[in-house]
Amino acid sequence: MIIKEFRIKNFRSYYGDNNQFDFSEGLTVVIGDNGDGKTTFFEALQWLFDTTIDKSSVEQISEMRKSQMEAGDIDEVSVYIKFDHNGEKSVEKSFSFEKLENGGFRLGKISYRGYETNGSEREAVNGKSLIERCYDAFIQKFSMFKGEAELNVFENRTLLKDLVDKFSDIHKFDELVATAQNFEEKANKAYLKEISSDKKVSQRAKELEAMISRQSSDISTTRNEIKEKRGSVEIYDKSLSELEENQEASERYKDIKERLKTQEERRNKLMAQIGMVNYNHALLDKMWILAAFSPILKEFQEKISVLSKTKRRMDRDFERTKAIELGKIEAAKEMLGALSNGATELPWYLPNQETMEEMIHDHICKVCGREAPEGSEAYGFMVHKLEEYRRHTEAKLLKESQKKEIQEQELFPNQYIEQLHNVSVSLSGLQEAQVAGFAQEIADRQGLVARLQDELKKTQQKIQDIIDEKTRLLIQVGNLSESALEKEFNDIRGLYKSRERATARLVELETELKYQEKQMAELKKELDELDPESSQVKVMRDVHTALEAIAAAFTNAKKENLRRFLAELETTANEYLVKLSASDFHGEVRLIQTADESTEIRLFSSNGTEIKKPSGSQKTVMYISILFAISDFTQEKRDEDYPLIFDAATSSFGDSKEEDFYNVIDKLHKQCIIVTKDFIQKGQLNEEAIAGLTCNVYRIKKAANFDQSNMATIRTLIEKIR
Repeated sequence: MIIKEFRIKNFRSYYGDNNQFDFSEGLTVVIGDNGDGKTTFFEALQWLFDTTIDKSSVEQISEMRKSQMEAGDIDEVSVYIKFDHNGEKSVEKSFSFEKLENGGFRLGKISYRGYETNGSEREAVNGKSLIERCYDAFIQKFSMFKGEAELNVFENRTLLKDLVDKFSDIHKFDELVATAQNFEEKANKAYLKEISSDKKVSQRAKELEAMISRQSSDISTTRNEIKEKRGSVEIYDKSLSELEENQEASERYKDIKERLKTQEERRNKLMAQIGMVNYNHALLDKMWILAAFSPILKEFQEKISVLSKTKRRMDRDFERTKAIELGKIEAAKEMLGALSNGATELPWYLPNQETMEEMIHDHICKVCGREAPEGSEAYGFMVHKLEEYRRHTEAKLLKESQKKEIQEQELFPNQYIEQLHNVSVSLSGLQEAQVAGFAQEIADRQGLVARLQDELKKTQQKIQDIIDEKTRLLIQVGNLSESALEKEFNDIRGLYKSRERATARLVELETELKYQEKQMAELKKELDELDPESSQVKVMRDVHTALEAIAAAFTNAKKENLRRFLAELETTANEYLVKLSASDFHGEVRLIQTADESTEIRLFSSNGTEIKKPSGSQKTVMYISILFAISDFTQEKRDEDYPLIFDAATSSFGDSKEEDFYNVIDKLHKQCIIVTKDFIQKGQLNEEAIAGLTCNVYRIKKAANFDQSNMATIRTLIEKIR
């Protein structure tokens, strides 16, 4: 599969349908700065190739296109490729979207449109099936990579097994091994059954069969424990290898940590001493505000004395005014009417309200005993008396309220003047002398703080020096974190002891396994050498022996085939490693099978020393070499090729490394699409470096004059450099 053309329409920042890339059969470099649309380019390809995504998403639509649409407008998101795969083919994945009255969008279903050339005819085919046929999900896992972290495909053990099954003959042996073992087990059961019934050797055969069964179980248990211990020892060895490299660093780190802790404690103590007195608070709390105003203190006291006297006078006048007002209220009398004969009437509160209401209700005067029918003069008198009672009650309540209001009035509701007077009193005599000493107290404090600050500055510098030392140490040990250094220091002795125990036990188990296997061989030999009477038993013994040998041969062949496959892959990867490294150090790639039957990619020097901590660029080149080798195997075994597509895979390269790397890739006969921000220096293209390339080069960047806070103004523009 060779991609020839790639078009994007309204996919995120790629606004409109004028977004096209043309690819050569070799290298194509797409250059963009941060935020220019590199990842969107890569994810548009991913979206097209991912046939499991059948649901359209509004997040894929260009914000700029959405902002320009009116209600009822319809457009589409589409990603299209044209490629060569046993003839020219093309696939377009798309969905429509319509702007609604409420501002939302109605999304159409995802559509795959495919075309392929059949002879001279161009036929429409199912686009999804075309992708799955020409660029299946398995191949995509070995060809599309976002960032450097995804390059080590062998971290996925399942993926490695699938790779081996597809590109080697190992998978053929799985069925052969299983079939041979199945036949061997059946032949063995038949043989044991027949020999157990042979009169001559049946007793001994049964004894041997039981012993072999027990021995087989013991061997299986021992082998499982050996596998477990080998894995443990391997882990310990790997950890200790790293620890031994960094033991000195760990010890230095502990020393640095202790010194840093001491200086930080010293700094904190100094800061606490400096901050012990807050000058702002001390102005009032310690009365330091008066330190520079001793000449004013007497004037302050005099003013407070005058203020206090004035307040007392005003309080006295105010109390007199209140008394006059209260007297007026007490003296106020309401003019009341007199009886017809001039006699003095009863007090207004006799009879009381309840009695008056009762007499009116009963139409009788219960004072004199006369009846008082409604409408009579006596009845009217009682009604008038009740109204007068109510009026007096209201007047009394009003008067009490007015009196209370006057009594509660205060000319000076707070105690501010008293407080100032108390301060004035407190500052007289001995306090006055103390105030005069505030200036010296402040000067002493400032002198102490100056000395402490000078010491703090020196301590801060020591802390910075120690931090710089720690930083240099961390740089020297590569990617090892501070927590890892500390953990290594604490765990190194424990790891040594654990490895010693595991190694000792492994030796015991391996010795035990050899003894058990020897016993098993002797038991089987004795069983096979029994001389039964029945010729049929002898035939079945020979069949069992032959099938056992065949099963063992297939098992060994499977292991040998895997070894050869990995060796061939390793050889091809090293050829690419030499090419991709140009003039830089490259080492040798080795594919190491571990105790848990996984395979690790490691880098070695030609003298056999493993490079424990390869640099980021060394690892990237190493992994890409493996990927190129796998691609070659694909072309060889399946007679088909596929592109390698990388997004920001070379971020760990330096400028010189970048230039060498791209110049080498440019000369390889393999389609490779690299999306990168390499070749950009301070926002400008490194045209001199680009001039050295012969491949297609595109520059993508945001259109100018965009609003930094509005996604709808972001649009990726495409410029073909060469």
